[in-house]
This record gives sequence, structure tokens and C-alpha cells, in this order.
Amino acid sequence: MHHKLMLTTTRTAVIGAVIVLGAAAAAQGAMASPAHAGTVSVACTTPALISAISGASNGEKLRLAARCIYQLTAPLPGIRTGLTIAGSGATLERSEAAGTPAFTILTVDAGDVNLARVNFRNGGGSAYDNAGAIENEGGDITVLDGTFADNSNSEEGEGAIYNKSGTLTITSVYFTLNDAEAGGAITNDAIMTLRSSRFFDNSANMGGAIYNAGTAAVIGTTFTENGAFEGGALVNTGHTALSSVTIKNNSAAVAVGGGIYNDGTLTAASSTIVHNNARYGGGGIYNAASVALTLTEVSGNTPDNCDPVGTIKGCTG
Repeated sequence: MHHKLMLTTTRTAVIGAVIVLGAAAAAQGAMASPAHAGTVSVACTTPALISAISGASNGEKLRLAARCIYQLTAPLPGIRTGLTIAGSGATLERSEAAGTPAFTILTVDAGDVNLARVNFRNGGGSAYDNAGAIENEGGDITVLDGTFADNSNSEEGEGAIYNKSGTLTITSVYFTLNDAEAGGAITNDAIMTLRSSRFFDNSANMGGAIYNAGTAAVIGTTFTENGAFEGGALVNTGHTALSSVTIKNNSAAVAVGGGIYNDGTLTAASSTIVHNNARYGGGGIYNAASVALTLTEVSGNTPDNCDPVGTIKGCTG
């Protein structure tokens, strides 16, 4: 059974209420206040965050209160302009209160959007055909640092992040305990670059960590203990290039592809695919299309390393 990840925080914001943190905090009020031209400091209240996003001008920077939990009972306003959100370790969290509806925490319709050190928790809630934490409908999103935890869309929904259209660039992000119908952590239908990140204990029916139907470059990233019916770590039906990637101890307990299920074009260079397991075949890689390996180890997988036998040059056993 999954255990909820507890994010260390010091303050909490709730819609419709201001948590009083002493006389100085009370004097600040709920609304965001400008720090200098182009930057807005957002107080540790959910109304302040909603106001800052809905009123943001192109190119503006929102600086969230350090380690604050902005607790949400409804989705944040959609973003349609260039915006940077500097989180300072703050968390955007869908409320766990009874009766809270299912929703995607943040939707980007257009614009260059940068998220730095922002955590996303408990997004989704079994919404149909939506992301848990972030849905990109056509923007260019960059995510740097931060944690995505406990975001869930188990009823035909997408991952914690759904890159439906546009571009997605992720660096140094930790994904854990997210689950979905396809791509527990990330579903990509467009263009994605993923660097120096870690996926641990995510789950889905297809692609425990990632389901890629678009074009994805994955560099210097680790996948461990993710699980799915097929493609324990990754399902690829598009174009995926792996470089310096480790895929270890993932599983497809019901079907095939303990590490990877490939039905598109997949290349792996200087990577390691070891100790994954599947029920029927392709403990390391199950290949239904095209896979090319360069300086990549595929070994110690159960019940075999690659299946069907002979479809991946350089992969035996």
C-alpha cells in the first residue's frame, strides 16, 4: 500500500480564511504586494495566490511565501501569459477535506511559464481525462526542482503532468506516489525534455512513471520501483531517446515490459536497464516496434531481458 508523502511546511493557506501568524502577518492582509518592478510577493493565503495569478501581466514573477502550503478547494486560474512562479519550497495542494471535487491544480493555455521550487500534492482525484497537478494545453512550461506527490487520476485520467500540447522541460524534479490510467507521473503527447530527475513508486495501468505518445528526450534520470500492468517505468508509442538513464526494480505485474513497453521508436545510450520484472515477457524491454541500444546494459531482468527474442540487437537472455 502506498504511504502518503509528508511535505515539511511551516505555514498553511486555506480558501476563505487567513491564518494569522502574529501581528505582522495580520497587517500584511491576504493580497499580494509588489516587491519591485516585475515581481510580486504572494502572502501565505490562497486568495492572495488566486489574485496574483489572475492579475499577472506578461513577464511577471510571482514569489510565493517560503514553505507555505496553499490549500485549494478549486483549480487555480488558467495561465495564458508569460509568467514565472518562484516557489521557495511552497506547496500547491488540493484539499483533502471531504467533498472536495476532483480537479487539475494548474492549467497552462499559452505563454512561457516557469515554475521553480514549487511542490504539487494531491491533485486530480480520479477526474476523467485530465491531469492531476499540471495540464499544458499549448504553452511552453519549464519546471525546475520541486516534488510531485500523491497526484492521482485513476479513472481514465492522465499523469501528474499532462503535456497535451506545447513543450515541457523538466529538470531536477522528484515524482513519487502518483498514479493514473496512463503515465502515473507524466503523460506526454507533444514535446518533452527531462533531465536529472527521479521517479520512485509511481503507478498506472500503462507506463507506471511515463506514457509517451509524442517526442521525449530523457537524460540523466532514474526510475525505480514504479509499476504498471505493462511498461513498469515507461510506455513509448511515440519517439523516445534515453541517455544516461537508470531503469531498475520496476515491474509489470500483470502483462509485459517490466522496465519498458515500446510500440514506437526508442533509442537508449549509455543507460542501465536491470532487475526489472514482468509476468509474461520483456522483463527489461518488451518491443513491438523499433529499439536501438548503444553502450546500454540490459541484464538481470525477469523472466528475460528482451522480448520478443531477436527484435533488439545486442539484447539477449
